Amino acid sequence: MTVDFPFGEKIKSNPVRKSLGSFLFRSFLKILFITVWIYLIFQFALHMRLRQENIEKKIDNSLIYDATRIIEKKEISNKSKFENKDEKKKCSKITHPKDLDLDHNNIYWQRFISSNGTYYLYHAFYDNRIVVGSSPLIRILSMIDRISPIPIYCLIWLNNTSNPIITSATYQYIWHPKWGNYRDEILQPFLISCPIPKEKYATRKERLPRSVTLFETNCTKLGNNLPIRNNRPLNGKKQSFAVCVKGLDFRSKDISVKLIEWIELLSLLGAEKIFFYEFDIHPNISQVLEYYQQQDKVHVEKLTLPSSQPNSPEIREKYLKEKMLNRRQNEVIPYNDCFYKNIYFYHYILLLDIDEVIMPLQHRTWLEMIQEIQRNWLKKNETYTSFSARHVYFLDLEGENSTEIDQFNEQLNIPPYLHMLTHIYRSSHYTKSGAYVKTFFDTEHVITLHNHFPLSCFRRCRAYEINITLAHLQHYRKGCVKALQKSCQTEHRLNRIRDTTIWRYKNDLIQRTSLTLKKLNFLI
Repeated sequence: MTVDFPFGEKIKSNPVRKSLGSFLFRSFLKILFITVWIYLIFQFALHMRLRQENIEKKIDNSLIYDATRIIEKKEISNKSKFENKDEKKKCSKITHPKDLDLDHNNIYWQRFISSNGTYYLYHAFYDNRIVVGSSPLIRILSMIDRISPIPIYCLIWLNNTSNPIITSATYQYIWHPKWGNYRDEILQPFLISCPIPKEKYATRKERLPRSVTLFETNCTKLGNNLPIRNNRPLNGKKQSFAVCVKGLDFRSKDISVKLIEWIELLSLLGAEKIFFYEFDIHPNISQVLEYYQQQDKVHVEKLTLPSSQPNSPEIREKYLKEKMLNRRQNEVIPYNDCFYKNIYFYHYILLLDIDEVIMPLQHRTWLEMIQEIQRNWLKKNETYTSFSARHVYFLDLEGENSTEIDQFNEQLNIPPYLHMLTHIYRSSHYTKSGAYVKTFFDTEHVITLHNHFPLSCFRRCRAYEINITLAHLQHYRKGCVKALQKSCQTEHRLNRIRDTTIWRYKNDLIQRTSLTLKKLNFLI
């Protein structure tokens, strides 16, 4: 059957069908557009990943100090940090910082500003003690305004070469979080260690490290450079004992006579040398220290507080009195400085205040006492990194008791100006075990130390407490420390016993102190 359509008649389109076709076409374009973009993004990401991997395989030319230099992952974990990401070209070659470019702070410190924290650097030391092993360490004492400092690197400059060794720095905290002040923005004491790779270690003097610089990336401007201290005894032998004293701050108080008695007593006990740190002192104290320096019995080193802490004598005195935790954190720097400057010179280091004495009770000297303790260790096949003496107060007497003692001392021909010889009554109560002790630190095994005990040691710290029948720490004060005020009257001042152990040294001590006082024209 044939159907004829009239010529010229128009066939009308279906609007629904037209709309559907348009929708499908637009959808196709969108899918195509998205697919292309996904492909481009994928290609870009792949390109960046390959580029990053390529960067990480490269060693920045400025880090190369030798043609065969290899930077291990453990030494520099993120090599891309050593390229300037803002520029196509790499940073310039590292050069030794000039003296005039160093960022000095408060005379004795240098400053290093990182991207997250400011470092105040005090002194650097060369540590190749036997227990360190085949790779020596550079030790840097520092204060940092962060509790968790960022990764940094060391440039170790050698004698007779301009090519430094580059290693990663490690940190050891010289404090305990539970003691307080554990937060950023407060200066924290740290020991920074820089290892010297075994293959680069040389004992020849011409290749020993001479200075060290800390930096964050090779684009950092180098503004610090600490000389490395590496002094040794001429005969290669260690002496027995050295004593370290924190920063003296007696600007207006004259304790010169007490100081003479204390120095002479420590000499009788076996201290070969006493190392003092000094803020500001009375002229008479300065005269005493100068006298003993000429005899090579003491060494005095000036000291300041780092950063923005006050160094004006009046303000600093108030600051250290009121900011007790800040004071304690600052004190560990000279203590550890004294330790490291003497690790090759003495077997044992003691940290004492000038009103403290570790008194042997069955022996005349520290050495005799320690030798007996060591014999007992050997029998038990034990070793210790330190040994400490229990603390007991020798408080000033008051009223009638004081008058009676003065009369008694006159009968024994003990000069009244000799404080320790005339104070022979002590508390019958020792402070609790481990509290306020003072310690003999073994220079071969301790890494960092605190006022009272070691904080870190090779392997582990083993502290030995000396039996109170062998020795104790005699602490001469007017009253108890603030933390013991409640128990002071009932335990330490009320219950006292006579202790004349110090009189074993009476004749020698009177003779020595009197001679010094006359030489200094302190006695008329």
